[in-house]
Amino acid sequence: MDHASGGGLCALKKPKKGDFGGFRAVRRYPTHREKTGRAVQACLDLIDTAKWLESELRAPLDSFGLTLAEFRVLELLNRAGPMTVSDVAQERKCARQNLIETSKPLERRGWVRRVVGTLPPVSIEQSHKAKSNAEKRKGRRVGVMTLTPSGKRFVRDVIPNQFKMMKALLRVLDGREQRSLSRLCGKLASREAVLKFLGEIRMIEEDQQEVEVRQKAAAELERLTARMRASGREFRLEG
Repeated sequence: MDHASGGGLCALKKPKKGDFGGFRAVRRYPTHREKTGRAVQACLDLIDTAKWLESELRAPLDSFGLTLAEFRVLELLNRAGPMTVSDVAQERKCARQNLIETSKPLERRGWVRRVVGTLPPVSIEQSHKAKSNAEKRKGRRVGVMTLTPSGKRFVRDVIPNQFKMMKALLRVLDGREQRSLSRLCGKLASREAVLKFLGEIRMIEEDQQEVEVRQKAAAELERLTARMRASGREFRLEG
C-alpha cells in the first residue's frame, strides 16, 4: 500500500452520530393521539396505584375502627399542634363541612377536641381593611382543633407502625425516586397543572374551530361550484 492510499484512508472521517449512510436521522414527534394515549395511561396507572396504596394503608387502621381520613387528621394535629378548622381543611384539601363530619367520630372517642378561640388583634395595616372594621381590630372568633391527652397517647401507639408500613411500601424506590415522586405529585396537584389543562382545552377548541371553518369553506365552495355548473360555466381555482 503506497503512502497516497494510506493517506487517503487516514483522511476518511468517521460518520457523525445520527448520520446513516449520509442521511441524517430526523427526530419524530409524537402525534396528538399518541400524547392523549400516553396521558390517559399515566392517569390510569396513577389511579390504580393510589387505590392499591390506600387499601394497604387502610388495613392496619381497620383494627382500630379508624378510617384513613381520620388518621390523616390525627397525624396532622400531632405534627402541627392546635390548628383552626379552616387551616386543617386547607391542609387536607377538603371542604370545611366535610372536615367537621370526619372529626365527629374522633371527638366522640375523646381523641380530638374542637373549641372556639379568639385570634389575636390585627392592626389596620396588617388586615388591609377599612378603619371602620372594629371587629377585625378586636380579633375574630374561630374554631380550633386540638388533640386531647388520650388522643396523643393513641397517636403515639398507632403512628409509628403506620409509618413503618409506608416505608415498607415505598422500599422499592430509592431516596432520589421518592423525592422525585413527591415533587411530581406536588406539581400535578398545583395550579400549573390546571393552567396547562386549560391551555390544552383551548388548543382543542381552536382545532375544532379550525376544522369547522374548513368544513364551512369546503361546503361553500361546493355550493358555488354546483351553481356554476348549473349555469353552464366551469369553475376553476387558480394557484
